[in-house]
Amino acid sequence: MQIIDPHIHLFATELGHYQWLSAKNPPFWPDKAVINRDFNADDLKLSEPLQHGGFVHIEAGFDNYQPWRELAWLEASQSANFKSVASVDLTICSADFSTQIEQLVTHSSLVGVRHILDQNALSLLANRQVRCNLQHIADHGLIFECQLDATDSPAIGQLESVLLDLPQLTLVINHAGFPPINQSNFSTWRTNIAKLAAFSNLSIKASGWEMLDRNYQSTDIQLIIDILLELFSVNNIMLASNFPLCTFSNSYAGLWQTYYNLQLSTAQKNALLHDNAKRFYRL
Repeated sequence: MQIIDPHIHLFATELGHYQWLSAKNPPFWPDKAVINRDFNADDLKLSEPLQHGGFVHIEAGFDNYQPWRELAWLEASQSANFKSVASVDLTICSADFSTQIEQLVTHSSLVGVRHILDQNALSLLANRQVRCNLQHIADHGLIFECQLDATDSPAIGQLESVLLDLPQLTLVINHAGFPPINQSNFSTWRTNIAKLAAFSNLSIKASGWEMLDRNYQSTDIQLIIDILLELFSVNNIMLASNFPLCTFSNSYAGLWQTYYNLQLSTAQKNALLHDNAKRFYRL
């Protein structure tokens, strides 16, 4: 079976900045040194019966001031079937943002952009300049990768407002909105994700399990996927790795084998492991 991985990061540590990988900078993970090295597409090894059909590279902090440099490096160094999501700064003025987008779209692999929202999601999504720049993203037919904590109810309210104001914006939630499994605010996550599922222009990627709990279990993944299938159309859900961060907890091949072994119908498995990512990211 072919899979497409719609959320990976590759590193060229001698060429890029990657300030977040330094032990001096957040996030202050005690095991961060494990991934502070070069990674390329040859590291995306799978076990039978799985085979690679392509991937989507999500910006990894190569150069946030000149994000097109990361795309140029990828397109020069990677021969696999892939698309790219570039870093952008949603807070800069419209003229500068337009210039940045015009530079990015000259790269054939570009399919979307990301500005990590996280704990600043509420203030960013309420910002008029940010909304103008999101409109610009929509006008160019680009995907916006939305990374935020779905237990942040005020931020989810602002995101709903954005989706109502910009129905032409194609948006995907990263890491399933960080579901807090076995925590008291899990019901808040579920309620807020259900609100987002009502928007036809929104999809969701399930990955990043290790960012919540290095010792997560396959049953945790099954629980979240069952909920997502209950709330979303099967065509709006994707499974992804978050490589190389996934290796904090499992091998790359091991994670995809876990996905392959989930209790899913053949049609669901094809959709979540391959077809949806192929269509959504234009692979």
